[in-house]
Amino acid sequence: MTVYYSANVRPVCPSSLWLILGCGIITCALAARLPAATPVAPSTEPIISEDAARESLADSQPQSGLVRWAGFEFFPRASAQMIYNDNLTIQPRNQLSDLLWSLSPGVMILGGTPGVPVPPQVTFEQLRQLPRMPYVGMDNPPAKMLMLDFAPDFRIYTEHSSFDTIDYAGFFSGIYGFSRLTVGLDQDFTRRTDTVADVRNLITAEELTTRLTLKYDLSDRTCVEVNGRFRDYSYEDPRFFGSRQWANMNWINRQLSGKLNAGLGVTIGYWDIDRSPSQTYEQVLARAIYRVGQKLDFTASAGGEWRQFGGGAADALNPVFSLSGTYAPVSTTSLTLEGHQTQQTSIGYSDQNYTETGFSLSVRQQVLDRFAAILAASYYITDYSATDAQSTVSREDHYYTIRLTIEVPLSARWVSSVFYEHRGDDTGDAYAWSNNRAGLKVTWRF
Repeated sequence: MTVYYSANVRPVCPSSLWLILGCGIITCALAARLPAATPVAPSTEPIISEDAARESLADSQPQSGLVRWAGFEFFPRASAQMIYNDNLTIQPRNQLSDLLWSLSPGVMILGGTPGVPVPPQVTFEQLRQLPRMPYVGMDNPPAKMLMLDFAPDFRIYTEHSSFDTIDYAGFFSGIYGFSRLTVGLDQDFTRRTDTVADVRNLITAEELTTRLTLKYDLSDRTCVEVNGRFRDYSYEDPRFFGSRQWANMNWINRQLSGKLNAGLGVTIGYWDIDRSPSQTYEQVLARAIYRVGQKLDFTASAGGEWRQFGGGAADALNPVFSLSGTYAPVSTTSLTLEGHQTQQTSIGYSDQNYTETGFSLSVRQQVLDRFAAILAASYYITDYSATDAQSTVSREDHYYTIRLTIEVPLSARWVSSVFYEHRGDDTGDAYAWSNNRAGLKVTWRF
């Protein structure tokens, strides 16, 4: 096993962990004497941050931002956090521990209107998808909306300064609706330094994504979608394998009732991979979207994928599926479920793909109108296969994560949270690893 990073340094004293937990207890005690916070805007935390606390809407439309100029609302924010990590590079041995300090200012800019009611607790990603959903019919006003979000993340390590970095994420969406046609353009760019289980190490990755979406209403109950996507993955370390992916996704959707929308889709794609043969694939999918007001929102798709490999490996036919849903039986409780099975290319090993099958479940419970507890768990399996006729691959990994977060409002605009997370690879071979992280985060948002 190759270790890409190593250093002879003094590990962080375990008292750092007690410092974090102590700060969290003090924060909780202070917050118990303060009124509950009132969310004022859709989530603006970049989707690449696993530790982000989701913002929400108090009403069907966000309140005015800090600044209004030329029809645009500006919603600034800032967050600071410290995280103790006992295995920075998720290694099975020679583990490095440290205390990470992070500062992330950011701003979201909104202009126009989505043309549809905005539900509470909507995220930035959900908000920009709302006008393009297949259940949005011709009786809604046409969407005319621009959205921009940008946030750098300054990350400093107490002991391992060689890992210091500046990450950033930028997201743009433009949506314009006519009487029957809705056109959308998304442009995203992220730079992130994080651990990647495929190579069992800490790496810096850049991702550029461009999406063009077209939705045309044939009637008040039937619509068609023609969507295109380009993704470019690159890595700071030249030993890793970047790739470029083109895909065309087409759907025909039918509103079967006021709660259920069904669709049939066909996808074709091409994958160009650094220093490896290219791949092509085709998918046939069936999709169902079931919505019951603000209590239940569930989407599931399933089908098959036929993949061809330029390296001479035999064509493969595999099932694919995705599902996501949120259920809120009462206003203080919500459950979120996600599952998927997809084919990915390995970034660390030439001529290899892996099939990733995973599920995650989280429960959010409001406590005493001032605290929120979120318990989340995930488990996924990666099964590797060769994409070259001359290669043989035998590898399967099992990953799990358990995380507990306590969110504490300090005022109408200040929110703090403490968390503990345990994750690892329970494959049982010599490369299995485990990792504990605990942290404290304070966020201000307008």
